[in-house]
Amino acid sequence: MKAILFVDDHEVLARLSCEILEMQGYKAVSAYSAQDALSKFDTETFDLLVTDFRMEGMNGLELAKRVHQKNPEVPVIIVTGYGPIDGGQDVKACLQKEELFPALLEKIKMYLEDANELAPAERAS
Repeated sequence: MKAILFVDDHEVLARLSCEILEMQGYKAVSAYSAQDALSKFDTETFDLLVTDFRMEGMNGLELAKRVHQKNPEVPVIIVTGYGPIDGGQDVKACLQKEELFPALLEKIKMYLEDANELAPAERAS
């Protein structure tokens, strides 16, 4: 089961989003700040990071850079209510909060399937 860390300082949004992701068959864990997210990355393994852009202390782009220092393979999706963000090489996609679902599910499926491409020998086992 693929694990997703969903980071947003609005706890209700983070919890509801995790519930939706779990209904889609993912393990979803919420964090309510970038520091909380980094702590969880230290103790757990995640296949994908979804983070709010604007948070107190450290924004989502800074969080993406810090996560990539530890694990450059983790795809990062930024969600924002403030318009498009250029995340450079650290961010796979930027989505508007108003249109979060189903766009987020489509992106997650695309990035996790890309990361899950197995060699033929691995598929047979």
